[in-house]
Amino acid sequence: MLPLISQLCHHVISVDVSWSGATDTGVKALSDCCARLRLKSVVLNGCHVTDDPLMKLVMRHKESLCRLEVFGCQFLTPSCLQRVYEMCPGLQHLNIGQVPKVNARSLTVMTSQLKCLISLNLTGLQAVTDASVHTLLQNCVELQRLTFSSCPGVTDLTLHSISKYTPCIRSLDVSGCKAVTDAGVQSLALGCRRLQQLDLSSTGTGNRGVSLLANHCSRHLHTVKLSFCHITLENILKLCRHCKR
Repeated sequence: MLPLISQLCHHVISVDVSWSGATDTGVKALSDCCARLRLKSVVLNGCHVTDDPLMKLVMRHKESLCRLEVFGCQFLTPSCLQRVYEMCPGLQHLNIGQVPKVNARSLTVMTSQLKCLISLNLTGLQAVTDASVHTLLQNCVELQRLTFSSCPGVTDLTLHSISKYTPCIRSLDVSGCKAVTDAGVQSLALGCRRLQQLDLSSTGTGNRGVSLLANHCSRHLHTVKLSFCHITLENILKLCRHCKR
């Protein structure tokens, strides 16, 4: 399919072949396409793609590309991702969640190169720590959507940094981050009044954190996920009453 798109569909600007079984052959076709094709969004989540075809694809569309998603692409290496960031500093949306080879160095390069990021997904990355998030937020001030789901190095300090450097954040997912507690939620509630979506599932969030959200974030908050958190019905009802959306 991808070779046909590259040859015949000259006005396509977005390609999503997530979990389709697309391989290097198809990705390479998107870089060997006609000169008129200018992709803005490439989503390859769960595909068996390797370094060389991805780098050629990004090189070919680097002037127009603003979204890249490679969630779960297990064969990609840190050096490849670093080259992608260097070639495409205008990226606004990036998903490198569950790419197991991501290391601290590649995160540092990402932070220094991608100043225009609006949304970022780092699900399940061992390399993510409070310190790396702190640096990220200092450099990428336009971030509005962050996903740190199942990042074991994320604690309340990360939520404090978010409230300090990105107070206008709209969406945050820290589900599965066991070290996140009511102390971190307090920082969010007091500092991020425009928060719309928040996933605290399987964290240490309790009644105090939920009560703070109800008291301080009710104007914009419309989605809160609290699966496997120990919250009383009273505080759930309080959150529902305060958050009219």
